[in-house]
Amino acid sequence: MPYEKTAFVLWADRFDEALAAFFVAEFRKAGLRVKLVSLAGQPSSGAYGLTLVPDLALEQALPLAHTASSVIIPCGTTGLSRLQNDPRLQEFLVQTHSAGATFIVHQSGVNDLARSAWPFASRPEPVVYTDGEDALEAVRRVVG
Repeated sequence: MPYEKTAFVLWADRFDEALAAFFVAEFRKAGLRVKLVSLAGQPSSGAYGLTLVPDLALEQALPLAHTASSVIIPCGTTGLSRLQNDPRLQEFLVQTHSAGATFIVHQSGVNDLARSAWPFASRPEPVVYTDGEDALEAVRRVVG
């Protein structure tokens, strides 16, 4: 049975809510299926105090990992370091990588990915952004 590809935007406490909302909006404007995935299983407050309500908890996203077209991680070094010890997230990332997902990460997190135990840290190369304007370019690179 055919399935619809999905862009997953990961969401946890202290992530950048402006970038998370931006990525969700831009991918949806392009007509793509996007899901905001809560790592905590509930709404979380971002770096600037705005609380976002996720579409799915990580446990709900795991069975959909094979549909991943991309995985967006809207945080820098601090957020990534907190994620690296979560075995559920490790499994989700391995499965989405196996599905051929493109990873979109902030420049400040690229070195963390390279040092991490994540098996796909550098292959294929993630799409990297540095700020809001650069994030728009990252979206354009992924959605065409």
